[in-house]
Amino acid sequence: MLRRAALLTLALPFLTAALAGGAAPHAPGVALPVPHLSAPVREVALVAAPDGTLHLGAVVDSGRFNSGRGTFTGRVVRVWRAQRGAWQPLGGVLNYRQPRPASNLNLVLDEQGRPAAVWNENYGDNDIVELRAWREGEGWTDWGTRYLGDDLPYAARTRAVAAWRGEVVLAWGEYLRKPDGSQLTVRRWDPAQKSWVRGPAFNDLRAFSRTPALALTRSGQPVVAWLQGEVTESRVLASRWDGARWQALGGALNDGPAYVASTRMVLDGQDRPTVAWLQQVQGQDTLLARRWNGAHWVPMGGALSRLYASAPALATDPAGHAVLAWVEERIGDGLGQIHAARWNGQTWAAWPVLNRNARRDARSPAVAVDRQGRVTVAWREDVGGRYTLQVQRLR
Repeated sequence: MLRRAALLTLALPFLTAALAGGAAPHAPGVALPVPHLSAPVREVALVAAPDGTLHLGAVVDSGRFNSGRGTFTGRVVRVWRAQRGAWQPLGGVLNYRQPRPASNLNLVLDEQGRPAAVWNENYGDNDIVELRAWREGEGWTDWGTRYLGDDLPYAARTRAVAAWRGEVVLAWGEYLRKPDGSQLTVRRWDPAQKSWVRGPAFNDLRAFSRTPALALTRSGQPVVAWLQGEVTESRVLASRWDGARWQALGGALNDGPAYVASTRMVLDGQDRPTVAWLQQVQGQDTLLARRWNGAHWVPMGGALSRLYASAPALATDPAGHAVLAWVEERIGDGLGQIHAARWNGQTWAAWPVLNRNARRDARSPAVAVDRQGRVTVAWREDVGGRYTLQVQRLR
């Protein structure tokens, strides 16, 4: 039975679109060269600039170390740019201090395609958030004094990142000690005050809110989506900043309170958001998506996933159509397989499983679309017992 289940799982990618009433599956993609790394890869990020240039980021192991309080695995952050058919490193290691554990990498581009990176490092009992932006001809900024941190790890992990005019913009979460609850705000760096300045909260302060998603309009105004409510009875909500206040975009995106996670959001060329999230459906984490048509949220088909889903990544093509990549765990052995699908305006068209080897574990997908509409997906995959970078151009 396990063998039959595994064979069925291998066939599922080709059947996904048909099972969902969708378009015919896409043809397989083409593997692209990747940067040479001798250490295991732990996280992957991928973004496309307005001119189509791809930027790739990764968190990579750097060895085992002793802090005096115990041993830990050091990890470093690196970024590359695609140039002349190869990945060219943008500077060296981004970490300000080594060795440190690093995690939760965000790689974003501003409206001119300039990259910025944000990541977590553990320091003592605190998680701190480090930031850097790339300046052509100068290298990475030295923003070591801009770090953010809190003695509550929730604050350091509940964030989303965008960039505008070379500066990082954050959607940031904090616990409120009095009264109980949480606060989600958009933060920008004020060079005059030399500090982060928060705007008005966009969530209900009395409710437990988390997992914000953030995108900036063509004029630099934030649009946000987030989860609000108790863990098993949460709603997916969204708002737009109109220059003076937050304006709710309709009501809840999900049909009723449920366990939800992993909010993702992108804007199309008219600044209309598409939101994707994971929701427990019949005991299984399932990938769902909706788009804003200017008046209300429109479902984008039904469930994209057929097995236990995780780690969704979302992008949009020049026509405003969403592209999603995610992990599904195989029946029987739980190995992760990388899936991807593109919305064509009416339904989802899926690609076959992207794994280099469908019988090896794969995680951490990231997806980007260039101005020609070409889709590229990056992820990490177990190759000979070590997680390695994989990049594929989809057709």
